[in-house]
Amino acid sequence: MIAFDNQILKLKKNTDFRLVWATGDKKVSTNLLLIYVDNKEKHSRVGISSVKNYGNAVQRNKIIRRIKSIIPMINIIQGKDIIIIARKKTKHTKFEIIQNELISLFSTSGLSC
Repeated sequence: MIAFDNQILKLKKNTDFRLVWATGDKKVSTNLLLIYVDNKEKHSRVGISSVKNYGNAVQRNKIIRRIKSIIPMINIIQGKDIIIIARKKTKHTKFEIIQNELISLFSTSGLSC
């Protein structure tokens, strides 16, 4: 797969998710969990997940779509594998609160420029 400058790719493989989960640094907020680790590539990869008992598929996909819409607003530094996990409470949280939490998680962890 070819990645261009400042491109963010999806973290898809289960083995990659497990590697980030096992070895990554974690940052926690009220509604989100951010786990990140360095990769050996010139681009960053982001995976988004939600808790399985969060609700039905429609509710889980809604929060994932919200997070996906926030990601382009953040200038993520290159060379990182990142997992964003939505917690159960996120279902009833407003979009602006999720956006502010995600931006603050990225800035406190040093993942944004």
